Amino acid sequence: MKTRLPGRLLLRIYLVGLAQLLLIAFAFNLARRYAEEGNRPRFSERAAAYAASSWALFLDEPGKLREVVDQAGQQLRMQVTIRAPDGQLLASNIPSPHPPLSSEELRRLERERTLSNPEPPHLVRVAIPKTGAMRAYALIDLPKPPGPPPDLGIMLAVVLGCTAITSIVFARSLAVPLQKLAAAARAFGAGTLSARTGVRRRDELGQVAEAFDEMAERITHLLRSQKELLANVSHELRTPLSRIRVALDLANEGDATLARESLADIAEDLNELERLVSDVLTAARLDLATEQTPGGATPPLRRELVEAQTLVDKAAARFRATHPSHRLEVHVEGGTLPVLEADPVLLRRALDNLLDNAGKYSDPQKTVWLLARPREHGLQLEVRDEGIGIEAKDLPHLFTPFFRSDRSRARKTGGVGLGLALSRRIIVAHGGTLTLESQPDQGTTVRITLPAAPETGQPLTGT
Repeated sequence: MKTRLPGRLLLRIYLVGLAQLLLIAFAFNLARRYAEEGNRPRFSERAAAYAASSWALFLDEPGKLREVVDQAGQQLRMQVTIRAPDGQLLASNIPSPHPPLSSEELRRLERERTLSNPEPPHLVRVAIPKTGAMRAYALIDLPKPPGPPPDLGIMLAVVLGCTAITSIVFARSLAVPLQKLAAAARAFGAGTLSARTGVRRRDELGQVAEAFDEMAERITHLLRSQKELLANVSHELRTPLSRIRVALDLANEGDATLARESLADIAEDLNELERLVSDVLTAARLDLATEQTPGGATPPLRRELVEAQTLVDKAAARFRATHPSHRLEVHVEGGTLPVLEADPVLLRRALDNLLDNAGKYSDPQKTVWLLARPREHGLQLEVRDEGIGIEAKDLPHLFTPFFRSDRSRARKTGGVGLGLALSRRIIVAHGGTLTLESQPDQGTTVRITLPAAPETGQPLTGT
């Protein structure tokens, strides 16, 4: 996929980096100026006082005084003017000597011995000598701090160039995965279900891309399952409807004997159709109730007190009637089974679905076990068979609606993949759990746990 150079993101990152650079430079310069401005007066006073103390030795030697003043200008870059109290110029190392002080300034200088200006120009006035009667005074202007280096423009250009390069790299590292994510979202929204981001990163962008790919995979699987539902339901509906049409055609032609012989098949087909429609409607009702309940709470059920032993006995009787070629072993462990507060119709359907699966996917004459045992605050049921088992790759999808591990459409094992999904929804709606273990060619074990009914005297919930 051709990627464009990020524009707005690059500009934004570059401007942020540039603003940070300018703020740092401004803060550094402000701190430097503050330090210089704060330290310069104190430094100027000390330096001027030290110089004046040495110049006091040469007040009676004008030539020597001018020599040492010139040396201060050459070596220390001091601009010095020395005058007598009456304003007479004694020595100076600048073409235009500093003007004499006023009488008021002279009185103040004689009293304080050193005067300086806090604001530029930083002209220091020092009485000579340091103590005693003032014989002269010096006007000293210390050198200014050095200015910026001549290559500051080059340094600034290098810094700005480095900021631009790092901004481009940073912007591309953000923009390229975002562009891939946007392209995958558009393609997926346009109907290309195979579209994925392909972004593999360990940061937040990688997490977003991974979440999108997982969402796309789940949606693709759900749509594929719905297509399989349409195909399976079409097959399941077409076969019994065709048989019913044949029987009606025979009856219309007057062959009552053949029509009566087809009644048994018609009744069986109608039972399967009713069961199929009932499973689909029940699953839809549970889904709709869950979606409409705030927070995804348990959907409303027609609860009543149900004897667990009665539930087991009726499920066993139905299995023996519908699967006479299988042996069913029923074991109740641990004494009396508890009383449940449940919807007996839905709970019976969940248990019947699990037993039907055990019969469908195991050979005749094989044994199916139904185990029941009381548990603390509840009941555990277990349905076990010695059937064909389930492949490991299919286990994560077993409770997905319309998924069938056996994708054949044989009449014996037909269906639309709603049995396990519906059973689990019913159990979860009752506050229980349903787990499944299976090995290919070794059989399948399904375990159900259900909470017991509240103790006598406590109000029933969810009725």
